[in-house]
Amino acid sequence: MASKNVDITTSQNVLVSYELASVFQRIIAGFIDSVLVLVLNLLRWAIFPTSVSNPASFFSIYIFLVWLYQLAIIVFFKGRSVGMRIMGIRIISLNGETLEFSDYFLRWIVRPLDITLSFCAVGIFSMLATEKRQRLGDMLAGTSVVKLNPNSNFTLRDILAFHQSTKPENVKYPSVKYIEETHMLFIKNLLQNTESYSQDINDKAIDQATKKLCELLKIETIPTDKRAFLNQLVNDYIVMTR
Repeated sequence: MASKNVDITTSQNVLVSYELASVFQRIIAGFIDSVLVLVLNLLRWAIFPTSVSNPASFFSIYIFLVWLYQLAIIVFFKGRSVGMRIMGIRIISLNGETLEFSDYFLRWIVRPLDITLSFCAVGIFSMLATEKRQRLGDMLAGTSVVKLNPNSNFTLRDILAFHQSTKPENVKYPSVKYIEETHMLFIKNLLQNTESYSQDINDKAIDQATKKLCELLKIETIPTDKRAFLNQLVNDYIVMTR
């Protein structure tokens, strides 16, 4: 299936393009989650055999646990189940806002119709038929599922190729090693794609990224040369993590 992108305008009016997760990726992620819950349910049955009186009861409890799991784990991991993490995909809001519990709940509450009662048929048909590959729960909540990294499939190796000359003695911000790799990949991509958007949008994106990283790193004074600051962070990240 050909890849499709969705453009999201963030709350800072920065346009970010994401590649939509394929239907196959979402099916596999759901399968992984179902197997995980099945294993946990079998362990529970092995430890407490009297807790399930018959196979029908076991199956009913299993379906209930899968349904409950899909809300609890996605809220806990902020938009990603275990299966989604393995497949490198996540849920995002199409309006660019941070997802709230109510958004996850709306996706979840219609899951029996999308997935369970229709044996996934309604959800799969809906994803194939909609431009943004949304199942009914996604349409209700205004969400979709995308590949983890916006704009590209960059890896840490791409960062290393981008900044190979950094030496340990040149590190200025050693605490950058605690920043998630996906965030640093985004910064690297932002610095490279200066011609993708207008100068105004690019400057806003760099400004917001600088402020956010200063907040995360507890840097009180925001650097004047924000682009040089972000480049330094990428350099430092490579040295501290490779």
